[in-house]
Amino acid sequence: MSVRERSDALNVTVQNDVDAANNEGQPFFQNKEKSTDKIYKRRWYVLAVFGLASFLQAAVWNTWATITKSAEVVFGWEDSQFGMFVNWGNAAYIITVFPASYFMDTKGLRVSFLICTALILVGTGVRCITHEPTYATWLMNLCAVLNGIAGTVPGAGPAQVANTWFPPNQRASATAVIYVCNFLGSAMAFLIGPQLVDSPKYESKTPVQNYTPTIISLEENLGVTIKDNFRNTSNSTQELINFTKMRQDIMHFMYYEFAVAGLLFLGSLLMPAKPPTPPSVSASTQRVEYRKALKNIVQSKAVWCIGLVYGIPVYGAWGSVLGVILKPVGIGQTEVGWIGFYSMIAGCVAGLAVGRFSDMFMKHMKLISMVMLAAAGVSFLWFTLLRVQIIPFSTEQVYISIIFGGMFFNGFTPLLYELGAEAAFPVSEGVACGFLTCLSSIIGILYLLVLQIPNIGTAWMNWTLVGSIGVSLTLLFIFPERYTRTDIDLNVNKTETGQPETTIVVKQNVYKDA
Repeated sequence: MSVRERSDALNVTVQNDVDAANNEGQPFFQNKEKSTDKIYKRRWYVLAVFGLASFLQAAVWNTWATITKSAEVVFGWEDSQFGMFVNWGNAAYIITVFPASYFMDTKGLRVSFLICTALILVGTGVRCITHEPTYATWLMNLCAVLNGIAGTVPGAGPAQVANTWFPPNQRASATAVIYVCNFLGSAMAFLIGPQLVDSPKYESKTPVQNYTPTIISLEENLGVTIKDNFRNTSNSTQELINFTKMRQDIMHFMYYEFAVAGLLFLGSLLMPAKPPTPPSVSASTQRVEYRKALKNIVQSKAVWCIGLVYGIPVYGAWGSVLGVILKPVGIGQTEVGWIGFYSMIAGCVAGLAVGRFSDMFMKHMKLISMVMLAAAGVSFLWFTLLRVQIIPFSTEQVYISIIFGGMFFNGFTPLLYELGAEAAFPVSEGVACGFLTCLSSIIGILYLLVLQIPNIGTAWMNWTLVGSIGVSLTLLFIFPERYTRTDIDLNVNKTETGQPETTIVVKQNVYKDA
C-alpha cells in the first residue's frame, strides 16, 4: 500500500488482500514515520461512562434470568414469558439499530449516548410503578422494548468509540473493555439477583380430617349400641410462606437498577462529543455516505461472512434463559446465579487479555478467534452430553463446562467487532457493528420463539447452541481476513497480490466542536 499526499487530502491505494494469512508473519508494532496524532486523557472517562452504559443495559436485559422461580410465583408467569422479555428487546434493537447508527454518524456519539441513557432511565423507572401482576407484566415488557432500543448505542458503538478516541495500538483493547462491561452487567445480574430476591420457600401442612363415628343401633335385636373405631386421614400439602417477601425483594431490585440508571444519565451529561484532533489517520477518514454504506455492506461477502460468524451462535439468547434450561435438572436459581456469574467473569478476564494480546500482535485476530471458538464449542458439547446423561451427570461438571464455555466464547467476541470494522472500511464502525449485532438479534429471536411451542422442553436448546458454534467456526475459517484500516494507520508498504485496487480518500480533519 502506498500513501501519497495531494494538497489537503491523501489518496490511499489499498490492495484487497484476500490471502492475508501469508502476510501475518511479522507483527506491525510501529510506524516508520513519526506520528503527529494526539491522544487525550479524557478518553478514559468516555470509555468508563460508555462501559457503564453497556454494563447496565446488559444487567437490565438479564434481570429475569436470575430470579426465574421467584418471578413465576409472584407474577404468575410461565417459561415462555421469560423468552418474550428477551425477544421484545431483540425486536426493538433490530428495528432501531440502523437508524441509531445513522444518528451516531450524523449527530455524533454524545447525543446518541444521551438518548440511550435516557431510555434506560425511563425503562427501569416504569418497572417501579406497580407489582400488580397484570399491569406489572405490561410494564416489564415495555421496559424490555425501551432497553432494547437503548442497547443500539452500546451494541453498535464500541468500535466507533475506540476509533474516535484511541490510537491504533489501543483500539482492540478499548473495544474489549466496552464489550467486557456488557459481560460484567450480565454477571452482576446473576450474582445480585439471587442475593436480593428470596427463592420460594414452602412448608408442609398436614390437615386432619375427622370422620364422625357411625352409630348403629341394634336395640331391637341385641339391646346394645355398636360404635365404629375412630378414624383419621391425612393429606400433606405444600404452602408458600414467603410470597410477600419475594414481592418486596423484586420491587427493591427494580428500585436499585433505576437508581443506577439515574446516576448513569447524570454522568452522560458530562461526556465530551469527540477529541479536538483525531487519534489516527483512519479516524479522520471521510466515510462512505449512509445509504451507500448500507449498500456496500449488503453487497460485501466478507462483511456477511463475519456477520454470520457473530450472529449464528445463540450463546447470548441461551444464557438469558439459563434458569429455565437448568430447572429440569434440579439446579435452583441461587446456583444458576453463581454459574452465570462465574462464566461471565471468566469471559471478562479472557476478553481483556485477548484484546490486549491482539493489540500487541496485530493482524492475528482470525487465528485467535478460531482457537477460542473451537474451545467454546467443546465446552458446550460437554455440557450437552451431561444434560442428556451420555456423560454421568454431576453439578460440578455443569459448573466447569458452562464457565469454560463462557470464558472462551466471550473472550474472542470483541475481536469480531474489529474484524467487522476492518472488513467494512471505509464504512463507519457504527454501521458495520450495527449490522453484526442486528444479525445476532434476529437469530436470537428465532431461537427463543421456539420456546412458545407447548411442551417442547429445553434439551433442544443445548444441541442448537453446539450446532450453531460449529457452523460459525466453519464460516470463520473461510472468512477473507484483511486489515485495510490498520494498514492505512501504520503506512505499511504491501506487496502486489494481483487483486483489484480500491481508492480511499482520507481527509485530515480537525474537530472544531469538541
